[in-house]
Order: sequence, then structure tokens, then C-alpha cells
Amino acid sequence: MKKLKIIIGIIVVIIVILIISIVLIQQREKNEQANAVTPGVELEDITTERKEIERTEYNIVNNAVTAYIQALNMNSSRYYGRDDSGNFVEIVTEDDKMGFIIDLLSSEYISKNNITTQNLEQYVDTKEEQMLFVPVQMKKLVDENVSTFVTYGIVENLNYELDSEVTLIVNVDFNNRTFSIEPTTQDYDEINSVSQDITSIEKNDNNQYSSTTINTENTVRDYINQYKRLVLAAPELVYEKFDETYRNERFGSLENFENYITKNTDEIKSITLDEYLSNTYSDYTQYVGRDKYNNTYIFNEKDILNYTIQLDTYTILTDSFKTAYDEGDTTMKVRMNIDRWVDMLNNRDYHSAYQYLDETFRNNNFGSEEAFEQYMREHFPSHYQLQVGQFTETNQTYTQYIVLTDMTGETDEEIENTIIMQLKDDYDFVMSFSVE
Repeated sequence: MKKLKIIIGIIVVIIVILIISIVLIQQREKNEQANAVTPGVELEDITTERKEIERTEYNIVNNAVTAYIQALNMNSSRYYGRDDSGNFVEIVTEDDKMGFIIDLLSSEYISKNNITTQNLEQYVDTKEEQMLFVPVQMKKLVDENVSTFVTYGIVENLNYELDSEVTLIVNVDFNNRTFSIEPTTQDYDEINSVSQDITSIEKNDNNQYSSTTINTENTVRDYINQYKRLVLAAPELVYEKFDETYRNERFGSLENFENYITKNTDEIKSITLDEYLSNTYSDYTQYVGRDKYNNTYIFNEKDILNYTIQLDTYTILTDSFKTAYDEGDTTMKVRMNIDRWVDMLNNRDYHSAYQYLDETFRNNNFGSEEAFEQYMREHFPSHYQLQVGQFTETNQTYTQYIVLTDMTGETDEEIENTIIMQLKDDYDFVMSFSVE
């Protein structure tokens, strides 16, 4: 009986060993298959898989870069104080200024380049005025307690003048709430991995990051500020972010877009967020903002900083507009079309507004798009809220009395006019209006 128990025990041990061996062999085969490179697919594709950036991370990285760009300003107000006579004087040495920047650099970057306060300017581009950083692209390279990101954007001064384009590597230590920066001359698209393994970032007086409240209002405001700063300093970067169909319909070319910016620079500089909302769809989130002129800014975001822009809702009609238009009576359709046309005037989109004028009317009264724009800027110089009055119909030609009131509050003057409109297929129309 005792021998039988021993034999059974040995058999059980052998079975356990066999099971473990089989599991190990299967696991090894799975690992080999996972790391195998099939024809036409390089192993690098596995290691550079996109890591999604959370909006909290985006805010931290953006704030860290902003702190770094501001530190480059050698004439920053932080370096000045008042003497006994009340005059502004420098209160720090040149070495102190350089030391502040060094506090923001990664220890690996400092060590690799033997950076000191004496040779720092060989590795960073200091400034003589305050600058702003506008992010264009960002991706995460390492997703650990110390995460590494790379971001590309532009640096511009407070007058919206382009200073430079920069690519920066940003390390964030979420345990110590610290960050470090590494300038690089590499192209953003070429940076898909980093060699160093950073375990922590030691805290100093200047390298602690800040975070901002995350909500729809701040997200829309951030995107609108990016649009304003980019469009004035690097319009080609904004043009690339327009939905292709939209930019072809609205502007047609980068040159036309740049002409639009030149003519409306002052108004673009004054853009501020007045209203906002967001809509969530299956494959993107839509952020919508309106400024004090009731102009609309639409950002369709797939990922953070991966979005397309539209500057109105009339160039490409929304499904909700089409549904309301289809269900509306003739009076409603005329009103909706006049709304669209007034939106074009408020948006200073005289090209689109001109296209909806009856051909005979526009040829007799203006002769060219340039003459039309000149007339409208002279006679309709502000931004207007639409009110409608008497409506009549004669042989499918519709007459609508309107009153335009200044929505900016700069004047109490009201502009009265009469719109004559004919409805066409596919939400199209032609119109004329009273001309002085």
C-alpha cells in the first residue's frame, strides 16, 4: 500500500512537470509569433505604435513648453525690480538667467552636451522679448511614471509675428510633478522613440509643472486661440487643417486665404470666445465656438491636436440645416437663406456673398467682386443681427423686408433693406437687395 502511494505521487509529479513544460512551450511559440516580422512589415511598426495622449497630459506638456519658451526671454520682467529711486533695474546676473533655463533642461541633455551657464547659448535660442508657443502636433513616446512626449509648434511674439518653428522633447515625472525639456534639431516626424530611460526628474525651484481645468469651455478657447495665433503667424499651417472639401469651397487656394487674412487682420486679432458647445460622435468630437460677432469656429477632433477646422456653417450645410429647410415653408426657407447671407457679411466672406447675387443685379450695380466688397465694407461696416418684417410672394419671387441692428453695441443705428429672392434646387438661391 505504501509503495502504491509512492508510485502515485511520482506519477502526479511527472504529470505536473509535463503540463508546465507544455505551457512554457506554447507561451514561447506565442512570443515568437508576436515578434515575427512578416514580409513587407518592419519590426519598428510594433515599437512605434501610437500612444494616446490624455487631455490632462496635453495640458501639462503645453504648460511646460510655455514655461520654457518664456524662460528664454532675457528681458523678462522677472529679472527686474525697482531701486531706491523707483527706477527699474536688473536684479539678477546673466548667470542667474542662464541658470533658470538650465533648471528646465533634462539632466541627460545637460550631461551629453556638457552644458554650463557659459556655453548655454550654443544649445538654446534665447530671446529679447516675450514669446508664445503654439502647439501644432504632439505625440507620446514613453508611457511610464516618467513619460516622454515630443511636440512641434511655432514660436511667435505678442504681435503675432512668427519667430521660429520648434520641435521639443518633454519629459514629465508624474510622481514628483516635475518636467524637463530637450531641444532637438530632428524633424518631428522622424522622432518615434527615445533611447534614454529616465526613472525620475529631480525637483528644483523652477521645473514644477502646472495643470489647468479641463472642460469644454477651456478646450474650445484653447483651439480658438491656436487658430488666431496660427492664422496670423503661419497661415499655411491653418490652411492644412481645413477639411479639404471645405477649404476648396470656401477659399480655393492658400493665396485667397492669405488675402482674406490680410483684409481682416484687426478683426482676427480681436477674436474672443463668447459661446461654446461640444458634440460627441462615434469617431470624433466636435467643438464649436462663437465670437462676439456671432462668427462660428468648428473643430472636428479625432485626437488631441488632430482636428479639422471650419469657419462657418454655410459653406458646407449641416444635416440639421437641411432637415429644417426641407420641413420649412417658403417663408422659413427665405429667412434661413437670408440668415446664411448675413452670416457671410459678418464673416467678411464677400466672395461667397457675391456668388448668391442675381447675375443681372450684380453686373448692373457692381461689375466685379472687388467693387461689391468695397461697397459692403462702406455701407455695412459692422456686424449685424437680423430681424425680419413684411413678406410677400409674386410668381415664385419672394420679397422680405429686413432690419439689421449692430450686434457690437457700438451704434444704435438700424439698417433697413429689402431682399428679393428666388429659390433654387439643392438649397441654392439667388437674390438682390436695395442699393443706395
